[in-house]
Amino acid sequence: YMLFGMAAYRNGMLTGQWERRRYWRWVAIGFGIGIPVYAALALWMIRSDFGLVEVTSATMVLTTPIRPLMIMGWAALIVLLMRPGGFLTDRLAAAGRMAFTNYLGTSLICTTIFYGYGLGWYGALSRAEVYLVVFAVWALILLWSKPWLERFAYGPLEWLWRSLARGRAQAMAGGVLAR
Repeated sequence: YMLFGMAAYRNGMLTGQWERRRYWRWVAIGFGIGIPVYAALALWMIRSDFGLVEVTSATMVLTTPIRPLMIMGWAALIVLLMRPGGFLTDRLAAAGRMAFTNYLGTSLICTTIFYGYGLGWYGALSRAEVYLVVFAVWALILLWSKPWLERFAYGPLEWLWRSLARGRAQAMAGGVLAR
């Protein structure tokens, strides 16, 4: 897959140099073929109650020829959605600037939800409910990172790390993102 990525970079796909129509064509091809195959395999795994043979076959063997098409579809869709100055682009960029804070924050939130010292929901939620938790945590990260960086120069843990590494407290005030 690395070679696919290198080729996609060299021919301008990943750098946004293609015409929009060409990106949409890859979205249609990748998802048009991939989603029905993945849906059928998902149903097969669910009906088998996630049996070892079925899950292994579906995830490691049967999806192999389809995976490159899905990768191309996803890559094309991401390039289409990630236009400079767009809502999602700005939010993801801010989340990336605060990766350390968001990583540990996510760990704290999820352990509080699932471990005994918090809600203790480990094993109590269905797969669908776990996905809801995942999407809620992602949404929280995307919603809080940009407003934070509009007010402060770094995420809280990025500030702490920089201050410790440089041996003195770094300036925290003054947002780095335009409002």
